[in-house]
Amino acid sequence: MKLPNMLLLGLSCAYLAACSHVGDRGGSMADLPAVCQGSELSSSRLFLQQLGSDRVIVKWRGEATVLCVGTDQNALTVEVPASETSGQHMEALVSGLEPDTRYYYSVGGARVAPADQQFTTAPQSGSLPKDGNTRIWIVGDSGTGGDDEREKHEGDAAAVRNGMRAFVDASGGEAIDLFLMLGDNAYEIGSDLNYQQAVFETYPNELKSTALWPTIGNHEMGVGELDTCIFVPSVPCGSRVRHIGGASISADPEQWRGTAASLPSRMPYMDIFSLPSKAEVGGVASGTEQYYSFDYGNVHIVSLDSQLSARDETQRSTMRQWLIDDLSANRSDWTIVIFHHPPYSKGANHDSDDSENNIIDRPQWDMRNEFVPIFDKHGVDLVYSGHSHSYERSYYLHNHTGTSDTYSHGEHAELIDNDPKKPSLGQGRHTYAQLSPSSGGVDDRVVYTVAGNGGKADKNQGAFTAADEWLRHAAHVVQEADTLADKRRGLPVLGSVIIDANDTQLTANFIDVDGQVLDHFVITR
Repeated sequence: MKLPNMLLLGLSCAYLAACSHVGDRGGSMADLPAVCQGSELSSSRLFLQQLGSDRVIVKWRGEATVLCVGTDQNALTVEVPASETSGQHMEALVSGLEPDTRYYYSVGGARVAPADQQFTTAPQSGSLPKDGNTRIWIVGDSGTGGDDEREKHEGDAAAVRNGMRAFVDASGGEAIDLFLMLGDNAYEIGSDLNYQQAVFETYPNELKSTALWPTIGNHEMGVGELDTCIFVPSVPCGSRVRHIGGASISADPEQWRGTAASLPSRMPYMDIFSLPSKAEVGGVASGTEQYYSFDYGNVHIVSLDSQLSARDETQRSTMRQWLIDDLSANRSDWTIVIFHHPPYSKGANHDSDDSENNIIDRPQWDMRNEFVPIFDKHGVDLVYSGHSHSYERSYYLHNHTGTSDTYSHGEHAELIDNDPKKPSLGQGRHTYAQLSPSSGGVDDRVVYTVAGNGGKADKNQGAFTAADEWLRHAAHVVQEADTLADKRRGLPVLGSVIIDANDTQLTANFIDVDGQVLDHFVITR
Protein backbone atom coordinates (compact mmCIF):
# COMPACT_ATOMS: atom_id res chain seq x y z
CA MET A 1 0.00 0.00 0.00
CA LYS A 2 1.19 3.49 -0.76
CA LEU A 3 -0.02 6.44 1.30
CA PRO A 4 -0.11 9.43 -1.06
CA ASN A 5 1.31 11.86 1.46
CA MET A 6 3.42 9.84 3.89
CA LEU A 7 4.56 6.37 4.80
CA LEU A 8 5.44 6.17 8.46
CA LEU A 9 7.73 3.92 10.43
CA GLY A 10 6.38 1.99 13.36
CA LEU A 11 2.65 1.97 12.50
CA SER A 12 0.69 -1.05 13.63
CA CYS A 13 -0.75 -3.64 11.23
CA ALA A 14 -4.23 -2.77 12.46
CA TYR A 15 -3.73 0.87 11.53
CA LEU A 16 -2.36 -0.02 8.10
CA ALA A 17 -5.37 -2.24 7.50
CA ALA A 18 -7.68 0.60 8.40
CA CYS A 19 -5.93 2.79 5.84
CA SER A 20 -5.99 0.24 3.03
CA HIS A 21 -8.72 2.05 1.17
CA VAL A 22 -6.28 4.86 0.35
CA GLY A 23 -4.60 3.86 -2.89
CA ASP A 24 -2.31 5.28 -5.51
CA ARG A 25 -5.10 6.95 -7.49
CA GLY A 26 -7.21 8.57 -4.83
CA GLY A 27 -7.68 9.57 -1.23
CA SER A 28 -5.88 12.06 0.94
CA MET A 29 -4.60 12.52 4.47
CA ALA A 30 -8.07 13.76 5.46
CA ASP A 31 -9.51 10.32 4.59
CA LEU A 32 -7.39 8.54 7.20
CA PRO A 33 -8.80 7.60 10.60
CA ALA A 34 -8.31 9.95 13.53
CA VAL A 35 -5.52 8.28 15.50
CA CYS A 36 -4.15 11.46 17.07
CA GLN A 37 -5.97 11.74 20.39
CA GLY A 38 -3.18 12.96 22.66
CA SER A 39 -2.26 16.39 24.01
CA GLU A 40 0.38 18.90 23.00
CA LEU A 41 3.23 18.63 25.51
CA SER A 42 5.86 21.25 26.21
CA SER A 43 9.50 20.72 25.32
CA SER A 44 12.63 22.58 26.34
CA ARG A 45 14.01 22.41 22.82
CA LEU A 46 12.32 21.59 19.53
CA PHE A 47 14.06 21.47 16.18
CA LEU A 48 14.13 19.88 12.74
CA GLN A 49 16.89 17.77 11.21
CA GLN A 50 17.53 16.07 7.86
CA LEU A 51 14.63 17.73 6.08
CA GLY A 52 14.48 16.42 2.53
CA SER A 53 11.91 15.99 -0.21
CA ASP A 54 10.39 12.90 1.44
CA ARG A 55 11.51 12.94 5.08
CA VAL A 56 12.24 14.93 8.21
CA ILE A 57 13.46 14.25 11.73
CA VAL A 58 11.71 16.12 14.52
CA LYS A 59 13.73 16.27 17.77
CA TRP A 60 12.82 17.56 21.16
CA ARG A 61 13.63 17.29 24.83
CA GLY A 62 10.59 16.59 26.97
CA GLU A 63 8.10 13.96 28.07
CA ALA A 64 6.30 13.41 24.76
CA THR A 65 6.82 10.00 23.16
CA VAL A 66 4.80 10.46 19.96
CA LEU A 67 4.44 12.95 17.15
CA CYS A 68 1.33 13.62 15.07
CA VAL A 69 1.68 14.93 11.52
CA GLY A 70 -0.64 16.06 8.75
CA THR A 71 -1.27 18.58 6.02
CA ASP A 72 -4.30 20.05 7.82
CA GLN A 73 -3.31 21.97 10.93
CA ASN A 74 -6.65 21.22 12.59
CA ALA A 75 -6.86 17.54 11.67
CA LEU A 76 -3.55 15.73 12.05
CA THR A 77 -3.99 12.17 10.91
CA VAL A 78 -0.82 10.15 11.40
CA GLU A 79 0.91 9.29 14.65
CA VAL A 80 4.65 8.56 14.69
CA PRO A 81 6.40 6.95 17.67
CA ALA A 82 9.56 8.62 18.92
CA SER A 83 12.64 6.98 20.38
CA GLU A 84 15.08 8.33 22.92
CA THR A 85 18.48 9.14 21.46
CA SER A 86 21.74 10.53 22.83
CA GLY A 87 21.64 13.65 24.94
CA GLN A 88 18.20 12.79 26.36
CA HIS A 89 16.52 13.78 23.11
CA MET A 90 13.37 12.29 21.68
CA GLU A 91 13.51 11.78 17.94
CA ALA A 92 10.81 10.95 15.40
CA LEU A 93 11.68 10.11 11.81
CA VAL A 94 8.85 10.79 9.39
CA SER A 95 9.38 9.36 5.90
CA GLY A 96 7.40 8.97 2.69
CA LEU A 97 6.45 12.64 2.59
CA GLU A 98 5.43 14.45 -0.58
CA PRO A 99 7.99 16.96 -1.94
CA ASP A 100 7.50 20.71 -1.56
CA THR A 101 4.49 20.23 0.73
CA ARG A 102 3.60 21.91 4.00
CA TYR A 103 3.01 19.68 7.02
CA TYR A 104 1.95 20.53 10.55
CA TYR A 105 2.92 18.57 13.65
CA SER A 106 2.11 18.24 17.32
CA VAL A 107 4.52 16.97 19.97
CA GLY A 108 2.59 14.59 22.18
CA GLY A 109 -0.02 13.41 19.71
CA ALA A 110 -2.61 16.19 19.69
CA ARG A 111 -4.96 16.25 16.70
CA VAL A 112 -4.54 20.03 16.31
CA ALA A 113 -1.07 21.49 15.75
CA PRO A 114 0.16 24.85 17.02
CA ALA A 115 0.32 27.22 14.04
CA ASP A 116 4.09 27.69 14.30
CA GLN A 117 4.85 23.95 14.31
CA GLN A 118 5.04 23.37 10.60
CA PHE A 119 7.61 22.65 7.91
CA THR A 120 7.72 22.46 4.14
CA THR A 121 9.55 19.54 2.57
CA ALA A 122 12.28 20.19 0.03
CA PRO A 123 11.51 20.07 -3.68
CA GLN A 124 12.62 17.06 -5.66
CA SER A 125 16.38 16.98 -6.18
CA GLY A 126 17.25 19.20 -9.13
CA SER A 127 13.94 21.09 -9.03
CA LEU A 128 13.00 24.54 -7.82
CA PRO A 129 10.55 25.13 -4.97
CA LYS A 130 7.02 26.10 -6.00
CA ASP A 131 7.83 29.76 -5.40
CA GLY A 132 10.85 29.50 -7.73
CA ASN A 133 13.45 30.45 -5.12
CA THR A 134 15.51 28.84 -2.37
CA ARG A 135 16.28 31.18 0.53
CA ILE A 136 19.22 30.31 2.80
CA TRP A 137 20.14 32.06 6.05
CA ILE A 138 23.77 31.81 7.20
CA VAL A 139 25.11 32.87 10.62
CA GLY A 140 28.59 32.41 12.02
CA ASP A 141 29.95 32.58 15.57
CA SER A 142 26.43 33.28 16.69
CA GLY A 143 26.58 31.47 20.03
CA THR A 144 26.75 34.48 22.34
CA GLY A 145 23.17 34.28 23.57
CA GLY A 146 23.99 32.43 26.79
CA ASP A 147 25.37 33.18 30.24
CA ASP A 148 29.02 32.76 29.18
CA GLU A 149 28.88 35.75 26.82
CA ARG A 150 25.87 37.72 28.07
CA GLU A 151 27.83 40.42 29.86
CA LYS A 152 29.95 41.25 26.80
CA HIS A 153 27.45 40.57 24.03
CA GLU A 154 24.01 40.96 25.53
CA GLY A 155 21.39 40.80 22.78
CA ASP A 156 23.85 40.70 19.87
CA ALA A 157 22.73 37.34 18.45
CA ALA A 158 19.08 38.29 18.87
CA ALA A 159 19.75 41.58 17.05
CA VAL A 160 21.23 39.69 14.10
CA ARG A 161 18.22 37.37 14.09
CA ASN A 162 15.90 40.36 14.11
CA GLY A 163 17.83 41.90 11.23
CA MET A 164 17.15 38.79 9.18
CA ARG A 165 13.47 38.98 10.06
CA ALA A 166 13.34 42.66 9.09
CA PHE A 167 14.92 41.88 5.72
CA VAL A 168 12.44 39.06 5.11
CA ASP A 169 9.49 41.31 5.97
CA ALA A 170 10.76 44.12 3.76
CA SER A 171 11.45 41.84 0.79
CA GLY A 172 8.02 40.28 0.43
CA GLY A 173 7.86 37.95 3.43
CA GLU A 174 9.43 34.87 1.84
CA ALA A 175 10.57 32.69 4.73
CA ILE A 176 13.99 31.05 4.92
CA ASP A 177 14.21 27.48 3.62
CA LEU A 178 17.58 26.52 5.13
CA PHE A 179 19.37 27.65 8.30
CA LEU A 180 23.16 27.16 8.22
CA MET A 181 25.49 27.73 11.19
CA LEU A 182 29.22 28.24 10.60
CA GLY A 183 30.56 27.00 13.93
CA ASP A 184 31.11 28.51 17.36
CA ASN A 185 27.39 28.00 17.63
CA ALA A 186 27.42 28.02 21.45
CA TYR A 187 30.06 29.85 23.47
CA GLU A 188 32.16 29.41 25.49
CA ILE A 189 32.72 25.67 25.37
CA GLY A 190 29.90 24.19 23.31
CA SER A 191 28.30 22.59 26.37
CA ASP A 192 24.72 21.37 26.38
CA LEU A 193 23.76 24.41 28.49
CA ASN A 194 25.56 26.71 26.06
CA TYR A 195 23.53 25.19 23.22
CA GLN A 196 20.29 25.45 25.17
CA GLN A 197 20.73 29.18 25.72
CA ALA A 198 22.59 30.27 22.59
CA VAL A 199 20.68 28.19 20.04
CA PHE A 200 17.41 26.75 21.29
CA GLU A 201 16.37 29.77 23.35
CA THR A 202 17.64 32.29 20.77
CA TYR A 203 16.03 30.89 17.60
CA PRO A 204 12.97 28.92 18.83
CA ASN A 205 10.65 30.13 16.07
CA GLU A 206 13.09 29.44 13.26
CA LEU A 207 14.00 25.98 14.58
CA LYS A 208 10.38 24.79 14.70
CA SER A 209 9.89 25.36 10.99
CA THR A 210 13.31 25.33 9.33
CA ALA A 211 15.92 22.58 9.46
CA LEU A 212 19.22 23.57 11.08
CA TRP A 213 22.45 22.46 9.36
CA PRO A 214 25.57 23.22 11.46
CA THR A 215 29.31 22.88 11.14
CA ILE A 216 31.90 22.45 13.91
CA GLY A 217 33.84 25.42 15.30
CA ASN A 218 36.73 25.52 17.75
CA HIS A 219 34.40 26.51 20.59
CA GLU A 220 32.39 23.32 20.06
CA MET A 221 35.37 21.42 21.52
CA GLY A 222 35.42 22.74 25.08
CA VAL A 223 38.56 24.04 26.76
CA GLY A 224 42.16 23.58 25.70
CA GLU A 225 45.60 24.76 26.69
CA LEU A 226 46.71 28.10 25.32
CA ASP A 227 50.31 29.19 25.81
CA THR A 228 50.60 32.94 26.40
CA CYS A 229 53.76 33.02 24.27
CA ILE A 230 51.51 32.76 21.19
CA PHE A 231 50.17 36.24 21.99
CA VAL A 232 53.16 37.77 23.80
CA PRO A 233 56.55 36.90 22.24
CA SER A 234 58.41 38.19 25.30
CA VAL A 235 56.85 35.48 27.48
CA PRO A 236 58.82 32.19 27.35
CA CYS A 237 56.76 29.36 25.92
CA GLY A 238 55.57 26.94 28.57
CA SER A 239 55.86 29.47 31.38
CA ARG A 240 52.26 30.68 31.30
CA VAL A 241 49.60 28.28 30.07
CA ARG A 242 45.87 28.99 30.36
CA HIS A 243 42.90 26.68 29.85
CA ILE A 244 40.29 28.50 27.81
CA GLY A 245 37.36 27.69 25.61
CA GLY A 246 38.11 27.27 21.92
CA ALA A 247 41.78 26.34 22.34
CA SER A 248 41.47 22.58 21.90
CA ILE A 249 43.67 21.07 19.19
CA SER A 250 42.38 17.52 19.60
CA ALA A 251 41.11 15.67 16.54
CA ASP A 252 38.92 13.39 18.66
CA PRO A 253 35.32 14.38 19.56
CA GLU A 254 35.60 12.06 22.57
CA GLN A 255 38.23 14.38 24.07
CA TRP A 256 35.85 17.26 24.84
CA ARG A 257 36.48 18.87 28.23
CA GLY A 258 34.21 21.28 30.05
CA THR A 259 36.96 22.43 32.43
CA ALA A 260 40.70 21.94 32.72
CA ALA A 261 40.16 19.34 35.45
CA SER A 262 37.21 17.46 33.93
CA LEU A 263 37.58 14.03 32.37
CA PRO A 264 37.36 13.65 28.61
CA SER A 265 33.84 13.10 27.35
CA ARG A 266 31.85 13.20 24.12
CA MET A 267 31.45 16.55 22.39
CA PRO A 268 27.82 17.69 23.06
CA TYR A 269 27.50 18.75 19.40
CA MET A 270 27.56 15.06 18.46
CA ASP A 271 24.71 14.26 20.87
CA ILE A 272 22.53 17.21 19.91
CA PHE A 273 22.44 16.96 16.13
CA SER A 274 21.34 14.11 13.85
CA LEU A 275 23.29 14.76 10.67
CA PRO A 276 23.22 12.76 7.42
CA SER A 277 26.27 10.51 7.50
CA LYS A 278 24.64 7.97 5.17
CA ALA A 279 23.54 10.32 2.37
CA GLU A 280 19.99 10.29 3.73
CA VAL A 281 19.20 13.58 1.98
CA GLY A 282 21.42 13.36 -1.08
CA GLY A 283 25.11 13.62 -1.73
CA VAL A 284 27.65 10.88 -1.02
CA ALA A 285 27.73 9.11 2.35
CA SER A 286 30.57 10.41 4.54
CA GLY A 287 30.28 7.78 7.27
CA THR A 288 30.55 10.46 9.94
CA GLU A 289 28.41 13.30 11.30
CA GLN A 290 31.51 15.51 11.53
CA TYR A 291 31.15 16.32 7.82
CA TYR A 292 28.33 15.64 5.41
CA SER A 293 26.44 16.88 2.36
CA PHE A 294 22.83 17.15 1.25
CA ASP A 295 20.63 18.42 -1.57
CA TYR A 296 17.85 20.95 -1.38
CA GLY A 297 16.19 21.22 -4.77
CA ASN A 298 18.84 22.51 -7.16
CA VAL A 299 21.30 23.48 -4.38
CA HIS A 300 23.99 21.16 -3.01
CA ILE A 301 25.39 21.97 0.45
CA VAL A 302 28.61 20.54 1.90
CA SER A 303 29.60 20.94 5.55
CA LEU A 304 33.30 20.20 6.18
CA ASP A 305 35.01 19.71 9.55
CA SER A 306 37.88 22.15 9.86
CA GLN A 307 38.20 21.74 13.64
CA LEU A 308 38.62 18.00 14.26
CA SER A 309 39.17 16.08 11.00
CA ALA A 310 41.37 18.83 9.61
CA ARG A 311 43.86 18.54 12.50
CA ASP A 312 44.80 14.93 11.80
CA GLU A 313 46.61 14.15 8.53
CA THR A 314 44.88 10.80 8.00
CA GLN A 315 41.43 12.13 8.83
CA ARG A 316 42.01 15.18 6.66
CA SER A 317 43.03 12.99 3.74
CA THR A 318 39.90 10.88 4.18
CA MET A 319 37.70 13.99 4.27
CA ARG A 320 39.46 15.38 1.20
CA GLN A 321 38.84 12.19 -0.80
CA TRP A 322 35.22 12.10 0.32
CA LEU A 323 34.82 15.71 -0.84
CA ILE A 324 36.23 14.84 -4.27
CA ASP A 325 33.83 11.89 -4.53
CA ASP A 326 30.88 13.97 -3.40
CA LEU A 327 31.54 16.90 -5.71
CA SER A 328 32.27 14.56 -8.63
CA ALA A 329 28.80 13.04 -8.23
CA ASN A 330 27.08 16.41 -7.76
CA ARG A 331 24.84 17.67 -10.58
CA SER A 332 23.13 20.56 -8.79
CA ASP A 333 22.89 24.04 -10.27
CA TRP A 334 24.54 25.62 -7.22
CA THR A 335 27.11 24.28 -4.75
CA ILE A 336 27.83 25.88 -1.37
CA VAL A 337 30.48 24.72 1.11
CA ILE A 338 30.61 25.69 4.78
CA PHE A 339 33.29 25.20 7.44
CA HIS A 340 34.55 27.24 10.35
CA HIS A 341 38.17 28.32 9.65
CA PRO A 342 38.41 30.82 6.73
CA PRO A 343 41.11 30.28 4.09
CA TYR A 344 41.34 34.06 3.55
CA SER A 345 40.96 36.46 6.45
CA LYS A 346 42.51 39.45 8.12
CA GLY A 347 40.32 39.14 11.19
CA ALA A 348 41.26 40.63 14.52
CA ASN A 349 42.69 37.45 16.03
CA HIS A 350 42.62 35.09 13.05
CA ASP A 351 45.01 36.14 10.30
CA SER A 352 45.13 33.47 7.60
CA ASP A 353 48.63 34.62 6.59
CA ASP A 354 50.02 33.75 10.03
CA SER A 355 48.37 30.37 10.47
CA GLU A 356 51.08 27.99 9.20
CA ASN A 357 52.84 27.85 12.57
CA ASN A 358 49.88 28.87 14.73
CA ILE A 359 48.73 25.65 16.36
CA ILE A 360 45.25 27.04 17.08
CA ASP A 361 44.62 28.39 13.58
CA ARG A 362 46.58 25.84 11.55
CA PRO A 363 43.32 24.61 9.92
CA GLN A 364 43.10 27.90 8.02
CA TRP A 365 46.39 27.06 6.32
CA ASP A 366 45.47 23.47 5.50
CA MET A 367 41.99 24.28 4.25
CA ARG A 368 43.42 26.87 1.86
CA ASN A 369 46.28 24.75 0.56
CA GLU A 370 44.57 21.37 0.36
CA PHE A 371 40.88 22.13 -0.24
CA VAL A 372 40.79 25.32 -2.33
CA PRO A 373 42.16 23.47 -5.41
CA ILE A 374 39.32 20.95 -5.03
CA PHE A 375 36.75 23.75 -4.88
CA ASP A 376 38.21 25.21 -8.09
CA LYS A 377 38.29 21.92 -9.93
CA HIS A 378 34.85 20.65 -8.95
CA GLY A 379 32.59 23.62 -9.51
CA VAL A 380 31.99 24.98 -6.01
CA ASP A 381 30.31 28.39 -6.23
CA LEU A 382 30.46 29.74 -2.68
CA VAL A 383 32.43 29.00 0.48
CA TYR A 384 31.33 30.39 3.86
CA SER A 385 33.34 30.40 7.09
CA GLY A 386 33.27 32.12 10.48
CA HIS A 387 36.00 32.31 13.14
CA SER A 388 36.91 35.96 12.45
CA HIS A 389 34.26 38.16 14.06
CA SER A 390 33.66 40.41 11.08
CA TYR A 391 32.39 40.32 7.51
CA GLU A 392 34.84 39.83 4.63
CA ARG A 393 34.06 38.82 1.05
CA SER A 394 36.48 37.85 -1.71
CA TYR A 395 36.53 38.55 -5.40
CA TYR A 396 35.59 35.67 -7.73
CA LEU A 397 38.79 33.74 -7.06
CA HIS A 398 40.67 31.07 -8.95
CA ASN A 399 43.93 29.25 -8.25
CA HIS A 400 45.06 31.16 -5.18
CA THR A 401 46.50 29.16 -2.29
CA GLY A 402 49.17 31.57 -1.10
CA THR A 403 49.30 34.32 1.50
CA SER A 404 47.74 37.70 0.80
CA ASP A 405 50.96 39.18 -0.56
CA THR A 406 50.94 36.61 -3.40
CA TYR A 407 47.50 37.61 -4.62
CA SER A 408 47.05 39.59 -7.84
CA HIS A 409 43.88 40.63 -9.64
CA GLY A 410 45.26 39.64 -13.01
CA GLU A 411 46.10 36.09 -11.98
CA HIS A 412 43.40 35.24 -9.47
CA ALA A 413 40.26 37.38 -9.96
CA GLU A 414 37.54 37.76 -12.58
CA LEU A 415 38.32 40.99 -14.44
CA ILE A 416 36.29 43.65 -16.21
CA ASP A 417 37.41 43.97 -19.85
CA ASN A 418 40.54 41.96 -18.98
CA ASP A 419 41.88 44.97 -17.09
CA PRO A 420 44.02 43.80 -14.11
CA LYS A 421 43.16 47.06 -12.36
CA LYS A 422 39.44 46.29 -12.50
CA PRO A 423 38.46 43.13 -10.63
CA SER A 424 34.73 42.53 -10.89
CA LEU A 425 32.65 43.04 -7.74
CA GLY A 426 29.80 40.85 -8.95
CA GLN A 427 27.39 43.80 -8.89
CA GLY A 428 25.38 45.90 -11.33
CA ARG A 429 26.33 45.28 -14.95
CA HIS A 430 29.30 43.19 -13.88
CA THR A 431 27.72 40.17 -12.24
CA TYR A 432 29.76 36.99 -12.03
CA ALA A 433 29.20 34.29 -14.63
CA GLN A 434 29.23 30.79 -13.18
CA LEU A 435 30.99 29.57 -16.31
CA SER A 436 33.90 31.96 -16.27
CA PRO A 437 34.57 33.59 -19.68
CA SER A 438 38.19 34.28 -18.78
CA SER A 439 38.73 30.64 -17.79
CA GLY A 440 37.40 29.26 -21.03
CA GLY A 441 33.78 28.79 -19.99
CA VAL A 442 34.28 26.47 -17.01
CA ASP A 443 33.02 26.66 -13.44
CA ASP A 444 36.34 27.11 -11.67
CA ARG A 445 35.92 30.28 -9.60
CA VAL A 446 34.68 30.69 -6.04
CA VAL A 447 33.53 33.54 -3.80
CA TYR A 448 34.84 33.11 -0.23
CA THR A 449 32.96 34.87 2.56
CA VAL A 450 33.80 35.27 6.23
CA ALA A 451 30.59 35.78 8.20
CA GLY A 452 31.71 35.24 11.78
CA ASN A 453 29.73 38.22 13.06
CA GLY A 454 26.42 36.57 13.91
CA GLY A 455 26.86 37.08 17.65
CA LYS A 456 29.80 39.42 18.12
CA ALA A 457 31.81 41.89 16.03
CA ASP A 458 35.40 42.88 16.80
CA LYS A 459 36.06 46.59 17.12
CA ASN A 460 39.85 46.65 16.77
CA GLN A 461 42.68 44.66 15.26
CA GLY A 462 43.31 42.31 18.18
CA ALA A 463 46.50 40.42 19.02
CA PHE A 464 47.51 38.80 15.73
CA THR A 465 46.68 41.28 12.98
CA ALA A 466 48.43 44.65 12.74
CA ALA A 467 46.20 47.71 12.71
CA ASP A 468 47.13 48.62 9.13
CA GLU A 469 46.30 45.06 7.96
CA TRP A 470 43.08 44.47 9.88
CA LEU A 471 40.26 43.78 7.39
CA ARG A 472 42.58 44.51 4.46
CA HIS A 473 43.19 41.13 2.84
CA ALA A 474 44.20 41.78 -0.77
CA ALA A 475 41.81 39.12 -2.13
CA HIS A 476 38.80 40.76 -0.49
CA VAL A 477 36.47 43.38 -1.93
CA VAL A 478 36.67 46.94 -0.62
CA GLN A 479 33.50 47.56 1.38
CA GLU A 480 31.79 50.81 0.44
CA ALA A 481 29.65 50.63 3.58
CA ASP A 482 32.73 50.95 5.80
CA THR A 483 32.72 54.06 7.98
CA LEU A 484 36.42 54.86 7.52
CA ALA A 485 37.49 57.30 4.82
CA ASP A 486 40.16 54.81 3.74
CA LYS A 487 37.64 52.04 3.31
CA ARG A 488 38.61 48.58 4.46
CA ARG A 489 38.04 45.20 2.83
CA GLY A 490 35.68 44.08 5.55
CA LEU A 491 33.05 45.36 7.96
CA PRO A 492 33.38 45.22 11.78
CA VAL A 493 29.62 45.07 12.33
CA LEU A 494 27.06 42.48 13.37
CA GLY A 495 25.11 40.71 10.65
CA SER A 496 24.31 37.60 8.66
CA VAL A 497 23.96 36.42 5.06
CA ILE A 498 20.84 35.61 3.06
CA ILE A 499 21.20 33.76 -0.23
CA ASP A 500 18.44 33.59 -2.84
CA ALA A 501 18.91 31.02 -5.60
CA ASN A 502 16.76 30.11 -8.59
CA ASP A 503 17.69 28.23 -11.76
CA THR A 504 19.56 31.11 -13.44
CA GLN A 505 20.74 33.44 -10.69
CA LEU A 506 22.12 33.39 -7.16
CA THR A 507 22.17 36.56 -5.04
CA ALA A 508 24.06 36.78 -1.75
CA ASN A 509 23.21 39.68 0.59
CA PHE A 510 25.00 40.69 3.76
CA ILE A 511 22.34 41.96 6.17
CA ASP A 512 22.98 44.12 9.22
CA VAL A 513 20.92 44.22 12.44
CA ASP A 514 18.50 46.70 10.87
CA GLY A 515 17.80 44.44 7.91
CA GLN A 516 19.78 46.65 5.54
CA VAL A 517 21.93 45.22 2.74
CA LEU A 518 25.53 46.39 3.21
CA ASP A 519 27.12 44.17 0.55
CA HIS A 520 25.90 41.87 -2.20
CA PHE A 521 26.98 39.99 -5.29
CA VAL A 522 25.23 38.06 -8.03
CA ILE A 523 26.25 34.93 -9.93
CA THR A 524 24.39 34.03 -13.12
CA ARG A 525 24.32 30.74 -14.99
